[in-house]
Amino acid sequence: MARRLITSWRGDHTRLVRLIGDCLAPRDAYTAAAAAEALGSLAALAEPAREALAAYVTDHRTEHRPDAWASPHPEVRRAHQLAVVALAGLGDERALPSLLTVLDTSTDAWRAVNAAGHLPQAASELTPRLIRHLADIDPSRDQPGFGFTSLTTALSRLGDPAAVPALTDALRAAVRHEQWHTAQAALKALALFGTRASSALDLVRPLTDADNVTLRTAAASALWELERSPGTVVPLLNGLLEHHRNFDAMDLAGRIGPPAAPVLPRLRQILAGQVEENRRNEQNGSAVLNDSWTLVRAASALWGIGGDSEGDTVLPALRDAWKDNDATAPTVVACLDRMGPAARPALPQIQVALAQSHRYDQRWSGAVASDLDIVHTCRTILTRLHNLPEPVPGGEE
Repeated sequence: MARRLITSWRGDHTRLVRLIGDCLAPRDAYTAAAAAEALGSLAALAEPAREALAAYVTDHRTEHRPDAWASPHPEVRRAHQLAVVALAGLGDERALPSLLTVLDTSTDAWRAVNAAGHLPQAASELTPRLIRHLADIDPSRDQPGFGFTSLTTALSRLGDPAAVPALTDALRAAVRHEQWHTAQAALKALALFGTRASSALDLVRPLTDADNVTLRTAAASALWELERSPGTVVPLLNGLLEHHRNFDAMDLAGRIGPPAAPVLPRLRQILAGQVEENRRNEQNGSAVLNDSWTLVRAASALWGIGGDSEGDTVLPALRDAWKDNDATAPTVVACLDRMGPAARPALPQIQVALAQSHRYDQRWSGAVASDLDIVHTCRTILTRLHNLPEPVPGGEE
């Protein structure tokens, strides 16, 4: 109940978080597991319970030996694992000994892999172990399980370039066995290394001609991040944007920025078409929900490429999408932040967003972290706009 309160409603929950931390009782594994699970869902808001989590994890390793993660007692095992994960989520290196132990022994390693990505300061110790687990996955399987994507995500979050050869080998194996979903995960991970993964370019380039549009898009995105050559990537965009809900292609166009100007007409067409479709839905009382996501992604891409010249189109689309669908808030406010003074007409919505007492999109595990980011970005925009002089009527200086 305490977790539900904190994850649903904004406010100063410091005292309540500390009380949850007090439930990490060494002799009551059942309650401790519930407390650790609750703290693990609170993102940065779990900070007041940091020391309680660290003490619990350390005491466990002392009392149950270093392999407390694999304790034969199910409740003790679960409580320890959840406490380690919550502590790692705070970026605390005191979670590292348990994570290293499990990555060396493989007991419930799936839970440790996700936590490892929160400790980039320990990348030199974690990366080799994650690479070994990645090498153990059979690339020929249609469903390699959670493990492959979790491992590639963790390796990319750690950011250690030593992972690039292993990710490249994984991509090569996925392509050889025509496992396109696996190949996409490897491409996305390599892209996050940027130009430090340029050694994979010869493998990535041919994939931009793949039959699978999702794979082509992932390859084009990786090619941009690895090489940063607009002349190579921009010609690929029009074909990718023929699929009007290809959000990854829209995002790529926006990241490339002004050099992607040749696709502006296509993006305007996508946005205008969606605005018209939403208008018809509203007039007809259609049961089909307005497609807010196409508005947001196309508008964000237009701003990234055209800047102020696209403001009159971009801002209404962002505001309408935000009004229709709260889930778009993170993407909308991120774009408003990039827009600087041009975001001034959205000031009332930004103020309402800050004043509301409930959190955005409480249905998923990252809701608290997402809401904290929204609040921080809205405050940044608000401060910036309040510090700007009021616009002069008629545009006069």
